[in-house]
Amino acid sequence: MKAFISLDVEGLPGVSSLTMLNPWSSQFDRTVRIATKMVNAIIDELSSNGFSEIVVADSHGLMTNLDYCEIKGNAKIVQGYPRPLSMVTTLDSSFNASLFIGYHSAAGTIHGILDHTMSSRTFSEVRINGIRASEFLLNGLYSSENNVPVVLVAGDEYLEREVSSSSPGTVFVPLKKGVSRLSAVMPSFDIILNQLKLGVREAVERLREGKIGLINIKGPYVVEAVLRDSLIADVVEQYDGFQRLDAYTVRFVAENARELIGLVELLAIVGYGVDALKNAIK
Repeated sequence: MKAFISLDVEGLPGVSSLTMLNPWSSQFDRTVRIATKMVNAIIDELSSNGFSEIVVADSHGLMTNLDYCEIKGNAKIVQGYPRPLSMVTTLDSSFNASLFIGYHSAAGTIHGILDHTMSSRTFSEVRINGIRASEFLLNGLYSSENNVPVVLVAGDEYLEREVSSSSPGTVFVPLKKGVSRLSAVMPSFDIILNQLKLGVREAVERLREGKIGLINIKGPYVVEAVLRDSLIADVVEQYDGFQRLDAYTVRFVAENARELIGLVELLAIVGYGVDALKNAIK
């Protein structure tokens, strides 16, 4: 059997500050240790439950958050950014299951710890077919279109409602609960690791029993992206496919999840460029 793991960090236990999110941040080394230990625990549990191939997509920021030399077992690691399909690079129909670890709530979630969708610089909210969308939904749609069920999601408790309402049978493991955008309550790391291992076992059992379905939202996907800077909308409105609804909101239609992720990533990169331009001309 073959498993795909997509790793984010804002939903990991022990991560609650902007000082922990990037290689140049003062406490980033703590995030690397947490992420690496959690991934190793999942690899070990999957390997013990019949998965002979495991791919881990390191998927936060510059996507170099795992200590490669410390990764154990039979896993392959995907690192580096930018790359096609971002957080689900190399995921295809050859996999039996996908797991999303360290995921956080969607941009615009009250009290969601470090809430955002793809880019906190670019989006204040992303809606897909009228539903406020998280990175779980974007990547889960792609997994489902490849006939790969999302068997487990682990992260901020505020994400659980979105998972349970759209992805039937998926096991959710809460890793912490946001108190504000920059604070959270979380159990000890030993408790988290035990709960995560139990969650993986339950997810594998549900998968084998046929109790986990694919995400129940179908394309085409009508997307409304609420941007943080009207200049981003100024840039993209001149291109076919982007309809401007107001100063901060653009709408587009994606026929499938691959196109959906690509266009959201394109808007994010335009947002980074606009941010750089504004800093350059100050």
